[in-house]
Amino acid sequence: MTFVRRLVTVAAAAVMLIGIIPASAQQFPDEIALPDGFFPEGIAVGRGSSFYVGSLADGSVFKGDLATGEGEVVVAPTGPFSTVGIEVDQRNRIWVAGGPTGTGRVYDGDTGGLLATFQFTDAFDSFVNDVVVTSKAAYFTDSGTANSPDPGNFQFAGEPRLFVVPIGAAGEIDDDFDEVAVDAPDIAFPNLNGIDTLPGSRRLVVAHTVGGVLFDVDPTTGEAEAIDIGVVLEGADGLVRSGNVVYVVENTVSRISAIKFTAGSSRATVEAVYEVAGAETPTTADLFGNAIYTVDARFGSMTGPYNVFRVELN
Repeated sequence: MTFVRRLVTVAAAAVMLIGIIPASAQQFPDEIALPDGFFPEGIAVGRGSSFYVGSLADGSVFKGDLATGEGEVVVAPTGPFSTVGIEVDQRNRIWVAGGPTGTGRVYDGDTGGLLATFQFTDAFDSFVNDVVVTSKAAYFTDSGTANSPDPGNFQFAGEPRLFVVPIGAAGEIDDDFDEVAVDAPDIAFPNLNGIDTLPGSRRLVVAHTVGGVLFDVDPTTGEAEAIDIGVVLEGADGLVRSGNVVYVVENTVSRISAIKFTAGSSRATVEAVYEVAGAETPTTADLFGNAIYTVDARFGSMTGPYNVFRVELN
């Protein structure tokens, strides 16, 4: 075999090898820049390596690619609306919590078209903060407080509760919604915040930001029990679960704690703690491959640059 033929053979083999390397083994960017002035809060991973980030500033939604870092706004600014927590369901629908507008909204993940709007309360009568979607319903948290409703000091009105949008067997979204009062302390804004499902259960796990704890919540009755994990969660914000592990974004200390639950119960312990180097106020997170992605809202400075951070998991 001549030298040239050997070179061609090696090159062809290299191309074939690259083509079969799984996405999890590729080098994805550690930081992804968001548009200037975007003011992000919620992040969710969609189909493939796509991700979505919502804007507190104008309610728009940015769609990007974790592999390339490229993206564009897929949901245009929505006037007075905000987008706080965000979730993408199995049908590629984007569910967003509308913060002080008292709304929940649903968009098409491909086109950004509006599919449904729910006016849970009047503006500033609640702070709709985060959402988790199951096969049966979408559950939105209210972070507001009845103790000191002063929007000028970010003491948004509301109470510890869930807004529940039923989902039919074929995925159809109900036109109506329910409200469930949650038996958790009404301390100050933000009360209830991040939300996900508990492992092996029909119950929910909800972060209480001011209290620094997680609650095990019955979504039908609102019965809630604090989960003893042995530590205070500093600024407990967004939650995301993988198996028996719930990852908690602690926004005031720029870290993410991995909380491992005992199978079949709500007992839990801290398994690992991940620092988010370079982030000012990480708020929510989602998982892709062997990494967790979190968005930096920069609540301290209230100005950009705004980025998504990739944190490798052990």
